Amino acid sequence: MSSFTYPQRYLSKINFPFICYKFNYFPLISSIAVVALSGALKLHFAYEFLGRTLPLHSFIVAILVTYASYAFDRGVGCSEDEERSGLFKSALLVSAVIATILSFVLFANILLAVPYIIGYLYARGIGGHRLKGGYGVKNAVVALTWASTMPIFLCDLSFAGLLVYLFFFSKSFVNTIIYDVRDAERDREAGIATIPTLMSKTRLRALLILISAATHCILIAAALGGMLACADILVLSALHSLGYIIIYSGACNVLRNTLVDGEWILYTLYSSFRAVFL
Repeated sequence: MSSFTYPQRYLSKINFPFICYKFNYFPLISSIAVVALSGALKLHFAYEFLGRTLPLHSFIVAILVTYASYAFDRGVGCSEDEERSGLFKSALLVSAVIATILSFVLFANILLAVPYIIGYLYARGIGGHRLKGGYGVKNAVVALTWASTMPIFLCDLSFAGLLVYLFFFSKSFVNTIIYDVRDAERDREAGIATIPTLMSKTRLRALLILISAATHCILIAAALGGMLACADILVLSALHSLGYIIIYSGACNVLRNTLVDGEWILYTLYSSFRAVFL
């Protein structure tokens, strides 16, 4: 039976904490949790850049949407992913369904289906064709998902809003490529064409720095011109992004999850420190 289904004999036996402990899935769960929180914080800073405050229920919905999308992707399981028990996959998929239902309860907007539809096409596809393709396609799809989800909450199609969406598209595009560097050798052996397998490390690093620097310069200029807020966060993001691009576009993997996936958590800590002490 496909792991995409939910056999009743599994649903009655799912003990999520026990499964995580027995099969050492806590790193994966913690990774999804960090990404989910980071996703909500991205939306928080999108509001901040536009001089607005993110409603609490929207923050919670952003966590649920991000969690559901990533849990579904990991729960479906693909040939390029690590092997996982059928019971654990079922647990992930059930939790993704619950998170999806809760997100629509809290935010009853049909447009909220957009990230879920893209997530399904990315992880499962139709007729054997998925959006999780090579040559940078999957990187662009993930980045577009982030960029297209934010207007659903912000309802802002002004020029300033478009700049913010461009910023998060660029950030997500660069970050997903950084993660592809980790699997470059395995992808090359498997014949999977990702951007890191198609370019030398030097050219890849130069490309990522160019994309990141250009986007940050545009946003910082807009902030200094009064169009956007939080210029200091943008400067911090520019310096931080430059640092982890230089470090992680090579062979280094130390603290990558913390510094890349957790970057918006770090910016939140800085923002909190600034609000209290500065």
